[in-house]
Amino acid sequence: MSQTVSVTRRVRRAADVAGAFLSDPHQVLPLITGLGRWRFVRDTADGEEWDVFLDVGAIQVGGRVLVTKSDGTGLSWQTIRGTHHAFEATIASDGDASTLTLTATYTLSGLVLAWVSELLGRGIVQRHLEAAAEEIRHHLEYELA
Repeated sequence: MSQTVSVTRRVRRAADVAGAFLSDPHQVLPLITGLGRWRFVRDTADGEEWDVFLDVGAIQVGGRVLVTKSDGTGLSWQTIRGTHHAFEATIASDGDASTLTLTATYTLSGLVLAWVSELLGRGIVQRHLEAAAEEIRHHLEYELA
């Protein structure tokens, strides 16, 4: 069973500036609260490989992901190995500001695990994305020179 969680925030920063920041995983990943561990592995022809583990309650789920950049509008990743999940961070122009969207999709198999995921996992992931969106918004509005 797959779950998708998405949050948006209005950011008082031009889309080109916000997008340049959001497209760099070395700058963005440390701001995404809920990531228990992350480590750059290597550059590839298709993007960058990272080990990314999300804190879900008392456990960490994740694995190796391929991070791809979207020409100044954000980044996304897909699982290479480990817990199947995907993430996308995008920025879109909104007048003199921008709209930040964070989306996470994760898949767990098995009837019982899927049921637990529905009850507990979605709320945890939602809270992590809400916190990450606020951290990124705050950084873009107040800390980015």
